[in-house]
Amino acid sequence: MKTEHEERWIVEDKKAIRNPKKLKDHMRLTDEQLADLMEIRKVFRMKITPYYLNLINKEDPDDPLLKMCLPDKNEMIFRKGELNDPIGDINDELENHPTPLITHRYPDRVLLFPTPFCGGYCRYCFRRRLAGNPDYKYKKSLLEDAFSYLEKTSAIREVILSGGDPLMLHDDELFSLLERLKAIPHIRTIRIHTRMPVWNPYRITDDLVKGLTKFQPLWIVTHFNHPNELSDTAIEHVSRLIDKGIMVMNQEVLLKGVNDSAEIQRELLLALIDNRIKPYYLHYLDKAEGISHFRTDIKTGIDILKELRGTVPGYAIPHYILDIPRGYGKVPFQFHYINEDEKGNIIVETPEGDYIPYSTNIDKKSMDLKEDADVKPIMLFTEEEKEHLKEVLKNGNGK
Repeated sequence: MKTEHEERWIVEDKKAIRNPKKLKDHMRLTDEQLADLMEIRKVFRMKITPYYLNLINKEDPDDPLLKMCLPDKNEMIFRKGELNDPIGDINDELENHPTPLITHRYPDRVLLFPTPFCGGYCRYCFRRRLAGNPDYKYKKSLLEDAFSYLEKTSAIREVILSGGDPLMLHDDELFSLLERLKAIPHIRTIRIHTRMPVWNPYRITDDLVKGLTKFQPLWIVTHFNHPNELSDTAIEHVSRLIDKGIMVMNQEVLLKGVNDSAEIQRELLLALIDNRIKPYYLHYLDKAEGISHFRTDIKTGIDILKELRGTVPGYAIPHYILDIPRGYGKVPFQFHYINEDEKGNIIVETPEGDYIPYSTNIDKKSMDLKEDADVKPIMLFTEEEKEHLKEVLKNGNGK
């Protein structure tokens, strides 16, 4: 029998605010604001746990946590370049969706979607088409199809549970799933991507942690976007995982008006490593419908990470990632620290922005850099690759 403390996450979930009318009990809303919220909810559902609501400064309309959970009129604006499935979970051309519950984007790993439900609904969600939609709740036959594919595809080494949020499953459902995955010989690691430590950290119960330790190597990837989300309660519950040897990493999304400054990022990253959570990814915002008001330009993230370099430990700096639309995979954005002058000499830019000559010939002393030197990012392409790139640009195709 579970204790009252261990069941708290279920109570918290049941008390989550799903109807904007209930928000009036917790914050000031005009009739016009309430009408807007009711209309927006028709586009994408709302769900805010009492725990998360208590982290918000309700007197501040620009509170970053409020922006991430409160519906916004901008969500009603769909732009031409936005996509219903921005990261291509389903792309027939790539044949990346062998069964309804699996996306197979890379040769050695797959995404498995065991539930469409979440602890709360993020306003910038890239899977708005399915998040919280009961039509996507899996049937037993679909799960069997998924396992049949996993068992026969020996190239798969890792399964990533995504969704929705896998920790919305109850312990018996989750452990049954993990046991079946562990029984497949070629599957070596399992990853669980979850925002439950943010929306509802009470989900990290002693029973859950005890059960998860049986399935290592297992990685938990959390999703803290702002330092205010790292409450004492969240830290206490995530620490239960780490104390038992379960590895925890964090991925975040770069969001305009939420975390798009070096100061906020530095505070978040240092708080994460203070609490033994490894910063993993900083995602550039996907092109999902109705979320472009959160979009920064790409250079914002590059500049932020460049400013952080040398001011936080290297292991605290996440990979800045673009998920190429329509399912073509993730690629990192990089700042060019390695440059060259007009003669092909290597010039290194320091984190402080100084240029230092560097010679790869250990028998030769590095030359002095002239003040008027023409320094530019080093080209890593061969002449053949340059010609191919010219043809691609000329023909206007990405092949």
